[in-house]
Amino acid sequence: MERGEDASPPAEEDDFGYRLFPDRNKKQQSFLVRSLFTFHNRCQLMLRMTLETNPYAQLLLEAMKQSGCTVFNDRHFSCENCDGSVSGGFDSATSQIVLCQNNIRQQSHMNRVVTHELIHAFDHCRAHVDWFNNVKHLACSEV
Repeated sequence: MERGEDASPPAEEDDFGYRLFPDRNKKQQSFLVRSLFTFHNRCQLMLRMTLETNPYAQLLLEAMKQSGCTVFNDRHFSCENCDGSVSGGFDSATSQIVLCQNNIRQQSHMNRVVTHELIHAFDHCRAHVDWFNNVKHLACSEV
């Protein structure tokens, strides 16, 4: 070690759970590449079915629209591969709902995940939740 160097180890950065969503920081694949993978196609089809037929999802989307937070399917939903322990998540940094295409295999599961994550999106839009610094905000959204 040279004089003037800091002997302390580098500080660990919080990942806020991003390790569970490894595709979050990857470059977006081309449509052709994505279309070759059935997980992605199935996820997109199940998402479309949920948004078109699930009354809870439709209610939440309409409530968001009335609150001034219109949701665009291509922009606010992302089908990605995730860690085996999660089905989805809400990324507050990008206002995106992440759907774990490798873990959601049934339409009823997709319906539950989309509805749950739309609640977080609604809270983020309407109540300006402080996800990382106020545990009460997080708890309220989870209940």
